[in-house]
Amino acid sequence: MKYLLSLLICFIPLLANAKSWQVNSPEHQMAVLELFTSEGCGRCPPAEQWIKQLPEIGIDDRRLIVLAFHVDYLDEQKGWVDAFARPEFTARQRQLARLNLFQTIFTPEFVLSGEVVHNWRQHLEDVVLFVNDLQPEADISLQVEHDSQTQQLLIDTHVLVEGEHNQAHSSLYLAVKENNLQSHVTAGDNAGRHFNHQNVVRRWLGPYPLDREMLISAEVPVEDDWQLNQLTVVAVVQNLSDAFVLQAVALPLEHEGN
Repeated sequence: MKYLLSLLICFIPLLANAKSWQVNSPEHQMAVLELFTSEGCGRCPPAEQWIKQLPEIGIDDRRLIVLAFHVDYLDEQKGWVDAFARPEFTARQRQLARLNLFQTIFTPEFVLSGEVVHNWRQHLEDVVLFVNDLQPEADISLQVEHDSQTQQLLIDTHVLVEGEHNQAHSSLYLAVKENNLQSHVTAGDNAGRHFNHQNVVRRWLGPYPLDREMLISAEVPVEDDWQLNQLTVVAVVQNLSDAFVLQAVALPLEHEGN
C-alpha cells in the first residue's frame, strides 16, 4: 500500500506539468487556405486584411482553416528581412506550384485546398462553400499535449483515409500557427507600417506518408517567443497526386487544457 501511495505521489506532479487538448474533424469537408505572403510585399497587407473580414460574411473557422506562410525569397529583393519567413515555407509554395503545373510563384498567392485561386476577391467565398459541401475522404483525430517541463508540444494524429487512390498517394502535414504577432517594418515596400499578423505558420511538418489507417506522433519544441494561448495546431491530409486536401482540422490552444 505504501508503495502504491508513493507511486501516486510521484505521478501527481507529472500530471500538473501537462495540459492536453483534443478534437475530431467535422462531418463536412473543411477548406484550407494557404496564403503565401511577406512583410516585404507591398500588395500583401490588403490581402491579409481581406482575410480578416471573411467571418463577417460567414466564412469562419467552422468552414475555413487559414495558414499564412511567410516566404523568404523577397528578403534580399525588398531590403527587409521578414522574421516570420522560413525556407521550408517557400519550399511548400514551390511544391504546390508543381502540383498545379505552374512554373512561377508570387505573393500574395492564395491556394485553397490544393488549388491556386486567381481573382480571390471574387471567387474565394464560392470555392470555400463548394469545398464544404463535399464529402470528406479522410477522418482525423488530433490530440495535443503541452509538457511544461520539456516545453514541447506532443502531437498525436490518428488518420483514416478512404479510397484506394487516396490511400496510395496521401500524406499528413502538421502545422503550428500563431495569432496576434506584432511587427513594425522599417524598410522596404511596407516601411513605417505596424502589423498585427494572424494565422502565421511557425512550424510545418511532413509529409508523413499514409496508408488506410495510421497513428502519427510528433514533437515540436515551444520557442521562447511563442505565445502558447495564441497557438493552433492544424492537421492536413492531402493527396499528393492531384494536390486535393481530403480533410483538415484545427485545434486552438487558447483555452486551458485538461
